[in-house]
Amino acid sequence: MPFFDPQTAQYLGQLAELEAQLSPCERISLQAAEAALGEIADGVIVTDSHGIIQYANPLVSEMSGDLVGLLPGQLVNEGLRLCDSQGALLPPLISDTPPHEVPSVREIRASIRRPDESLPPLEVSVQVMALWDAGTLRNYVLVLRDTSAARRVSTRLSWQTSHDALTRLPNRQYFEGELQNLLSQCVDKRQHHVLLYLDVYQFKVINDTLGFVAGDQLLVQLVSLLKRGLSRADLFARVGSDEFAILLRDCTLEEGGRVVARLRESVQNFGFHWQGSDSRVALSIGVVGVDRFTPNASQLLATANDACCSARDQGRNRVKLFGDSRQVLEKRRESTWVAEIHAALREDRLLLYRQPVISLKGERQIHHYEILVRMRGRDGGVISPGLFLPAAERYGLIEEVDRWVIRRVFCYMAQEQLIGIPATSYAINISGISLGDDTFADFVLGEMTEAGVTPSRVQFEITETSAINNLERALIFIHKLRAAGCSFALDDFGRGVSSLAYLRQLPVDFLKIDGSFVRNMLEDEIDSAMVSTIDHLAKRMGISTIAEYVESPELMEKLCQMGVDYAQGFGIAAASGLPDIGEAQGF
Repeated sequence: MPFFDPQTAQYLGQLAELEAQLSPCERISLQAAEAALGEIADGVIVTDSHGIIQYANPLVSEMSGDLVGLLPGQLVNEGLRLCDSQGALLPPLISDTPPHEVPSVREIRASIRRPDESLPPLEVSVQVMALWDAGTLRNYVLVLRDTSAARRVSTRLSWQTSHDALTRLPNRQYFEGELQNLLSQCVDKRQHHVLLYLDVYQFKVINDTLGFVAGDQLLVQLVSLLKRGLSRADLFARVGSDEFAILLRDCTLEEGGRVVARLRESVQNFGFHWQGSDSRVALSIGVVGVDRFTPNASQLLATANDACCSARDQGRNRVKLFGDSRQVLEKRRESTWVAEIHAALREDRLLLYRQPVISLKGERQIHHYEILVRMRGRDGGVISPGLFLPAAERYGLIEEVDRWVIRRVFCYMAQEQLIGIPATSYAINISGISLGDDTFADFVLGEMTEAGVTPSRVQFEITETSAINNLERALIFIHKLRAAGCSFALDDFGRGVSSLAYLRQLPVDFLKIDGSFVRNMLEDEIDSAMVSTIDHLAKRMGISTIAEYVESPELMEKLCQMGVDYAQGFGIAAASGLPDIGEAQGF
């Protein structure tokens, strides 16, 4: 299949042919077109019918290592030396073949022999397209694609789809596949295996107090520690943010108990030290037996997760062997969270926090704040959103939380306007459930009008997953609120497999680049390429970009060099409670 469609190939030929005929003013437009070709990730050469180069984009010289031999006016056969897998030179790309025998498109697998012999030959795929005009052969277009780099990237991407970049452990998808394979082989009643589900007790406290970098380092150290207590036959995977699964193959429950004891003991003796702060770590472990009567892999993992939750509810470093108590556990958890969230709403124990999003241009001033919600526990402590918001979504309470947040934020913004605080913009997260409610847009508009809030100060954040799952309702909501003057951001962009397919349908103003790409981009060239690609795509569509999880000045500088518009993260400022209106006048 051609790298370029026929219209593009024809355009490339005309581009070189017309250059000599243009006036100086007309050449400006031609130069702009050539600049666009310079951004293509393949080498592009245009010759006349005799193989004399008329145009070559910058990547061609970089690939061949020969600038002099690939200038306009040179013969492509002399400048581009191609050899086969054995190192022997191939016949000339363009020969004196009669025009009627010249194929329209042909592709050659070869290596480029470069002038600097210290450089290894570059493996490429060369596509040669012949262009005719009124039956006369006018041009050749050559497209060079670096297949050696493509193979490396393909291998790397294949590894990334099955492994966690931070811990280098297999990910959930890979683990479920291996677990399912094991279950399909479990036909002998004498075969026994054990599944462990591990949760790092109160891991979110580390993230909230010390930052994500500290949390990442804790996980890396913990994984290294746990590996020492496992055998080579055991499968160890990261299946969640702070959750791990271990498959003990050919192991009885009694033997599995001894492994669990070793793991608990090693963690009990482990202390995490970070920038003068010492933290103790604990695990919650769910244990499930695996045999020929076990259900499928996803149900088995859910069962192990429930056992782990039960262990966590009992305190630090607890272990729970799963029996037939799943329904009891579910009912207890449901009643606990439903009652707690209802009580928090009734007793006004939800809290609003905000985190600044700064511009990466000029003086890097605050552009707006993202609103975040927390809950004050009955003991006065602040409960992380990661603990109660998933429960609110699962048990149908998130819409009530969303409406509470909307009312409180608009009330706060109205008070700011009333006493003349300089206009501050706020971004409010909207859940997928609220997005799917056909009355929610009118509710938001009504609350905004009643509070007298300027719509241009309001931004709404929706995750790409919730937008795609409720596409029709999402479009209605976005169009209604944008017509009123509000703006929209698509959160966690890049995490879902359908990101690009749906982006053209969603009229948003900002893309929030998923933090999983941003946080490691200084060390990981693939993550860096993903961030750059998303930013480039957004710019083409007239959409501004926001990078999440920015945790160091070096990372901020890299994003600035890439052209990313805004940044948010611990390296700028942690989330903090909304200041009293009197205090806010200092902002």
